[in-house]
Amino acid sequence: MPGADENTPNTYQDILFQIKEEEPDLSAIGVLYALSLMSFSFAAPRGYSAEHFTPDEEWGFGYFVQGLEFTHKRLSFSADYVSGRMMKTDIVFESGGKVKLTTRNRGKGAERWLTHLQGKKHINVVEK
Repeated sequence: MPGADENTPNTYQDILFQIKEEEPDLSAIGVLYALSLMSFSFAAPRGYSAEHFTPDEEWGFGYFVQGLEFTHKRLSFSADYVSGRMMKTDIVFESGGKVKLTTRNRGKGAERWLTHLQGKKHINVVEK
């Protein structure tokens, strides 16, 4: 398969979670934007997409809006390749705060994004 990486073979990750706020629907855009930003930030070029890769590119609102869609009473974001980065990320926010985050060929990265957003530490100092 062109562009496949040995470190992240054909993987599929599907995570369901619930936003626990008094009015979770008010945070829909923020949740989608934050997760899409994490996906872009940790994405790398794969195969032919390296030709379109811009190393210092930043995630912008224009990229975000291009991936937004509202159908069947659900707000969703979807991105395949953006600025040469393989995002392969779909996020669906349902009324009431139920969120489904799906990634393809990204390993277990989505779990790490959620941990970052929860403010949990990932690295501990090791004494010599």
